[in-house]
Amino acid sequence: MGVAKIFDKTVKVDVSAYYTLLKNALVRRDFQLNGQDSIVYDGELSKVQAIQNAAEARIWGIQAGVEVKLPQGFGFSSDFNYQKGEEELDDGTTSASRHAAPWFGVSRFTYKTPKLQLQMYVDYSGEVSFEDLPEEEKGKTEIYALNDNGDPYAAGWYTLNFKANYQLTEMISVNGGLENITDRRYRPYSSGISGAGRNFILALRAKF
Repeated sequence: MGVAKIFDKTVKVDVSAYYTLLKNALVRRDFQLNGQDSIVYDGELSKVQAIQNAAEARIWGIQAGVEVKLPQGFGFSSDFNYQKGEEELDDGTTSASRHAAPWFGVSRFTYKTPKLQLQMYVDYSGEVSFEDLPEEEKGKTEIYALNDNGDPYAAGWYTLNFKANYQLTEMISVNGGLENITDRRYRPYSSGISGAGRNFILALRAKF
């Protein structure tokens, strides 16, 4: 469900909300292989688990956006997403869903002329405390930051970025950019992989 409104042809606001109920969700559960609940894997006795259609999950949230046309070719826009979720555990209790990311968004300040486009923007994501982490994530200390108590949590982060595009001819344009300008170390939620540090982009595009 969503609504959108344009004010004076210069400001656009949109808001939407959603609720999803998923039956027989794919989840990781204890399993047996050839009648055994544990096997020797890579030299260690390991518990057998498998992805199964065995749970119920709920996801709900909101998305909001705003676009503003400013004088002299300037503009501003921002998008924000907030969601929560819970899933059924194998003992019948519920836990926060690992598929529901923390709040996140992007805000942009732009400048446009017939040939030139400039964009300064910020990507950002909220924190997930240890208490709010899904139960199955709390044991994954190797992919999360650790708080003062040594417990894993997903740290909030932001990156400051800049991109530019210049139209040389009707068929040729030059694109450039500088991402993560402050060289901030960050890790997208539940990915286990750190995001890229400061990096440069330069490209030449041709249309035929």
